[in-house]
Amino acid sequence: MIKIDFSQSNGIAILLPPAPSFDSVASALALKLSLELSNKQVSIHCPSPMTVDLNRLVGINTISGSAGDRNLVITFPGQTDLVDKVSYNMDTGELQLVVVPKPDCVIDPSKLKIVSGTAVSDLNILMGITDLAELTGTESLVNQKLVYFNHSLDQGASSLSEITTELIKSQNLPINSDIATNLMQGLTKGTFGFTSNKVSKNTFDTASWL
Repeated sequence: MIKIDFSQSNGIAILLPPAPSFDSVASALALKLSLELSNKQVSIHCPSPMTVDLNRLVGINTISGSAGDRNLVITFPGQTDLVDKVSYNMDTGELQLVVVPKPDCVIDPSKLKIVSGTAVSDLNILMGITDLAELTGTESLVNQKLVYFNHSLDQGASSLSEITTELIKSQNLPINSDIATNLMQGLTKGTFGFTSNKVSKNTFDTASWL
C-alpha cells in the first residue's frame, strides 16, 4: 500500500521535472484534481512549457512555471523599522494594503518594491523526480516537506499512473471521470499501449478499475 499523509497539508505543490513524460503529467493532474475534491489547495509547476500532445489531458492549462510565480511580495527596502503595522481592507471592492508608520515616521512610497515571491507549501510532491538536482531554483524548498513520487514507491508498477491510481484507491481519495481519463491515458502511454515488459496482472486490474 502506498501511503502519503495529506491530512496535515492544505497547501500542496506538485513539481514536475524539465520535459516531463506524458505519464508524469497525467499522474500529476489526476492527483491534483483528486486532492482538490478533498478540499486541498493544490498547484502544479513545471520549468518546461507543455507540448501539444499533452493538450488532451484535463487541467493541462493549470500548470504554471516555477513555484515562485504564485505569490506577490511587496517590500519597503530600508524602511522596515519605520512600519508599525500592516493591514488590508476591501471596502471599496478593491484590495487595499494599509501600511501604518510608527509615530513621527514617514514611509517613502517611491521606495516601494514589488516582486514575485516564493510560494510556501505544506507539502511538495516531486512527480517523476528522483533527485532534487533535476530542478533549478530549489532554494525555496530547503526545510520544506518533500515527497519523491517515482517508481521507487512501487518498483513493480508499470507506470506512475498505475502508482497514482493505487494511491487514490488505498487512501479512498475522490475520483471522477476526468481523473480516471487522465490516469487511463497516462497508463496507456506509460506502458506503450500495454506492451511494456513491466505490464502485469495488476496493470490490467488498474485499467479495468479506471
